[in-house]
Amino acid sequence: MKLNINRLVFFFLLFTSINGFSQAEEDYRLIVGVAKFTSLDVRQEHFAAMLSERVLDVLNQQNRFLVIDLDGTARNEVINKAQENYKSKNWIESNKSINAEYTLAGVLTSVKFIRLNAGKGYKATITYTLKIMNTESGEIIQNGTVTLTSSESDIKLTPETALESAIQTTIPELSNYITSSFPIKLNLVRIEKEKNEKALSVLLDGGSKVGVQENLVFECYYIDNSLGKPLPRIVGKIKISKILSEDFSEAKVTTDGKEIYTNFKEEKKIICKNIQQ
Repeated sequence: MKLNINRLVFFFLLFTSINGFSQAEEDYRLIVGVAKFTSLDVRQEHFAAMLSERVLDVLNQQNRFLVIDLDGTARNEVINKAQENYKSKNWIESNKSINAEYTLAGVLTSVKFIRLNAGKGYKATITYTLKIMNTESGEIIQNGTVTLTSSESDIKLTPETALESAIQTTIPELSNYITSSFPIKLNLVRIEKEKNEKALSVLLDGGSKVGVQENLVFECYYIDNSLGKPLPRIVGKIKISKILSEDFSEAKVTTDGKEIYTNFKEEKKIICKNIQQ
């Protein structure tokens, strides 16, 4: 009996320690939902899937996003809207069932193959449109629409590898689109300067690698979980004053320095998200 009690105590302590660790390591990256890509030509849906995989690779390589795969009703809504009117400014209606801050949808508009070398090789060209939406409102975000077309690609043995080569030529422009279009979300990791318990400048855990630029304005907040659901509590604003490296930036506190100082000293996790001016 004593052994069983000890086991229960052990598993209880293990569970509580894991639960506490998971809360401490909660992921505050920007949550991006990616809808299944579609094609204007239903016969080329499998090529749209190939394109989607490459776009997901670029998203994940930047390590700025928590990427989720949309499914069920939410996914179908986005797909239908995107396919019906891929040139519209609003692809989805307000849909709170999508657990993402932003939704990325893509439409493959054109794929062409040319047979070369007496039919022993292929070259491909591809054109596709991407849009980034605020999930809750369905509105396209600023700079959130792009149409990419492949440039000169290599001759390959199969249509599939030729298409991969064509997609690869769009990757630099695609990377720049993702870097510059999505809002940047960073953590406030240190108060650099303070006076009379008021923050004057702070250190952020992101730099040139994630697209931080001087003079960008960020809104600072922490997540209040006391109501059972996450509620952002705004504590102030900051403005980037210096890019220190690929991974760090310094910012000047422009409003509510005392609030930022107090909440940071209370060990609340302060998140900073850039806003349009």
